[in-house]
Amino acid sequence: MKPKDIDNPEVLVLNEGLCHDLGLHKEELNSQILSGQELLEEPIAQAYAGHQFGRFTVLGDGRAMILGEHVHDGSRHDIQLKGSGRTPYSRRGDGNATVSSMLREYIYSYAMENLGIKTSRSLAVIETENLVRRRRTEPGAILVRVMESHIRYGTFQYVASQAPGELEEFTDYVIDRHYPHLNNKSKKYVDFFDEVMRSSIDMVVDWMRVGFIHGVMNTDNMSIDGETFDYGPCAFMNYYDEDTVFSSVDKRGRYSFGSQKEMLQWNLTRFAESLQPLFEESSYAFDELKAKLDSFDETFDEKYYNMMSRKLGIKSDGEKKIVNKFLDWLRDSRADYTNTFIELENPGSFDDPVYSSEGFKHIWNELADAGLDKRIMKKTNPRYIPRNYLIEEALNEYLKKENLSKFKRLLDRLENPYESKDANSQFQQPPPEEFDSEYTTYCNT
Repeated sequence: MKPKDIDNPEVLVLNEGLCHDLGLHKEELNSQILSGQELLEEPIAQAYAGHQFGRFTVLGDGRAMILGEHVHDGSRHDIQLKGSGRTPYSRRGDGNATVSSMLREYIYSYAMENLGIKTSRSLAVIETENLVRRRRTEPGAILVRVMESHIRYGTFQYVASQAPGELEEFTDYVIDRHYPHLNNKSKKYVDFFDEVMRSSIDMVVDWMRVGFIHGVMNTDNMSIDGETFDYGPCAFMNYYDEDTVFSSVDKRGRYSFGSQKEMLQWNLTRFAESLQPLFEESSYAFDELKAKLDSFDETFDEKYYNMMSRKLGIKSDGEKKIVNKFLDWLRDSRADYTNTFIELENPGSFDDPVYSSEGFKHIWNELADAGLDKRIMKKTNPRYIPRNYLIEEALNEYLKKENLSKFKRLLDRLENPYESKDANSQFQQPPPEEFDSEYTTYCNT
């Protein structure tokens, strides 16, 4: 297996910061190397399984290939090509990706990294001469994706269901690579589950901190070490509504903004089930694992309310009560999620009637009485997020004019999303509510 042949690959975007972090020299990363035309070893496509919208399916990388591991400063990173052609798991798919979907993943992963959220990272987007038909016909593209590991909950589900005799060896490998400090623990499999659960909770709480909606939280899209990845039908919430869904495939709101806690718990339960064969000789030990899972609600809520308290700049005995009162106001007002925290920190930042309401003034006064530490708020609340409509404008400009100017201006704002470059600019403005009510994102597979 090897990436598809490409006559004239063109590097559209190269992440120089990631090059530096990986100890790579950008001058040496030409389009032939980045598109997989020059290989150091044979790539691999991973097999995995997953519950997709609640249904168990055996899957695999249908349009992605791992080129190998890159080791820098003692850390290991998978280098993967996405959209690089057919694999043994492509089934009826063509293995390709559109240039707009790969540019979209690039900008989302770039934003998430700079927002301080653990994520896969995009090294480059390479355009190909192939035309790819999805909702529309576009040039093809390949994304060079970097992760600490592409192992997912669904990888464990695959091994447990398809090769149960290898489950212990596989789990030991994952622990040795990602959680080596557990190797000498007497209950390392229980502790392993606990660490995966906690890293996943940290990830999802961070998603909710910035209003991110993953859109397709199937078990095959959940990283074993808490990295956000597979930026398909994802988006950011503007007007606060816990039922917000932008994904074309999520007809019932299974993965809405407010359902992400519940779905993480559901996914972790499936992950726990895949580990159960490791405890066949000791049901007592598996009871200990279930006890970890039973602590999910308490652990998640503690992290969530601590996060929301930081967003509100408060630290008081009644913080949970204040957070809940604030969330009630957000639900009723449908204010812009990102800008509301900026307005709380610096009243008068936005000319929006919702911030002149008596309800908002009451909330602000209560927060002021409780502390309202602006230094904490500034570190926790971004000034810029990838506004959905701005992303669409940037992608459409490239598709129509082959011009990346708007795309690069977005990258510039998202480089330091906690520092305001131009207050009340277009980059801080939500779209008209009608836009959000009709906006739809797609998997583009």
